[in-house]
Amino acid sequence: MTYAIDTNIVLDVFLDDPVFSQPAIDFFSKLTPLDRLVACDIVWAEASAAFNDKAVFTRLMNDFEIAYSPMPDKAAIRAGAIWRLARSASHNAKVRQRLAIVPDFLIGAHALECADALVTRDRGFMRRWFADLKVVDPSKTKRS
Repeated sequence: MTYAIDTNIVLDVFLDDPVFSQPAIDFFSKLTPLDRLVACDIVWAEASAAFNDKAVFTRLMNDFEIAYSPMPDKAAIRAGAIWRLARSASHNAKVRQRLAIVPDFLIGAHALECADALVTRDRGFMRRWFADLKVVDPSKTKRS
């Protein structure tokens, strides 16, 4: 199975988040040799920004065997279309909610096109806009 990894999971582990690091590490430890981890260019950019030493970031990605997976054009186009729908829904809503920015849609669309599931703590957003995407939240005991 191929799992796309969201930025929040990468940072939970690499920055040793006191609440979310251990569940993410536990998730990684349960992967089989047939499982594959990928991170799109958006995640790569967002997560690497947390490190002054880019060699440390690259080593950690390699240590966790998270492969770089660039955004295919069909994922970018899908993200744009869904973002447009979300913006329209936001403009029509009586109560405006914070609309996720384009990178969130790119991460979801990349996972939908390039992986079997997305590992993220942002379950609600991903389920709302990417209903066909399998979402795994390591901070919850149940996979969804």
